[in-house]
Amino acid sequence: MTFIRRLWGQTTANAGGILDVEIIDFLDGRQKEICADSDILVSGWTANTVATQRQYSVPPEYTSVEAIHLYQTTGGLGKWYLEKRGIDELDPTLPTGTPLIFAKWGLNVSGSNSPAFWLEPIPTAATVSPNDLICYGRQLPQTLAAGGPDPEVRERWQRACCKGALADIYLRLAQSGREYIALADRYAALWDKDKAEAKLQELIDTYKPGLPRDTMGYRLGWG
Repeated sequence: MTFIRRLWGQTTANAGGILDVEIIDFLDGRQKEICADSDILVSGWTANTVATQRQYSVPPEYTSVEAIHLYQTTGGLGKWYLEKRGIDELDPTLPTGTPLIFAKWGLNVSGSNSPAFWLEPIPTAATVSPNDLICYGRQLPQTLAAGGPDPEVRERWQRACCKGALADIYLRLAQSGREYIALADRYAALWDKDKAEAKLQELIDTYKPGLPRDTMGYRLGWG
């Protein structure tokens, strides 16, 4: 926030017609945007296959499901990465067994939509295993607030979020002075440049020259 005010030229708290709490909100929005649109904040979670259950909710802090590793020590004893497919590519006959495929979709949970993935084949009582789904996806950061938590993205992208927040500030100020529109456009362009760099960085960091292999050495498709 101090860095933003220094660039803006308004170094006094709550000065210039924009409150500190508003700056934090602008920063929070840009941090969430860059995390949702690139792989600069990625993580994973575990889940259990459940007998006869085809759909599995994605935790609310994740915006994507990039890969799923099945690792079973009991049940079907599957140890491989699931192949990613489109929802309309799943078998309409609803086969059962040890999962080989997943598709991203949504799920109604208590009246609210939840991101989800659907497994195929559908697990059975004989094929399930505890904590056997290791899932990987893009994660949203914690909501910024005065006094914490600190930004979760690395410093390079913290500076980028400051440019995005400045674009929001100048756009807000443009309501009372059209001279701010050019500044809003300038910082929006700088923000877009940084986001493009973040997306390029994800290609460098996550580039895979080939498909992963299972324990028998066979390649699997998952992207």
